[in-house]
Amino acid sequence: MRILFPVFLMMLFAKIGDGQDENWIDRLKNTPVARMETGLPEKPFDRWLAELTKTQAAYEQSTCPGELGALPCVIVSAEVAPVRKLELMFAVPGKAAQAGDAQCRFLSGRIGPSDPRSKQPTRLLRTLKDVEAMLK
Repeated sequence: MRILFPVFLMMLFAKIGDGQDENWIDRLKNTPVARMETGLPEKPFDRWLAELTKTQAAYEQSTCPGELGALPCVIVSAEVAPVRKLELMFAVPGKAAQAGDAQCRFLSGRIGPSDPRSKQPTRLLRTLKDVEAMLK
């Protein structure tokens, strides 16, 4: 019995953490792109991206690469052509910011081959306006 209680607590906290992941993904999906970058429409991010890519994007929470490795990130990916893939990365604010009005921040993106063995070029995207310009 003494062993089961700590295991139960760990499982409970793991479930709470999973809900927070979805909370950040949902928050990103529903944030107007105009709040993330001036000059973009007031549409929610998920709808804006779906209209540009003509497909539904996949969202997952992961750890940021490189020097931001301690921060969680939301990775958004979508097929934009039969052999091309779009990947966008957003930094998630720290745990202290979750109760406030904090938002995910766009870090970077790329459009490249969906098969990493392909010799097609990859284009880096530094802003959401670059994403819009590339996909229009």
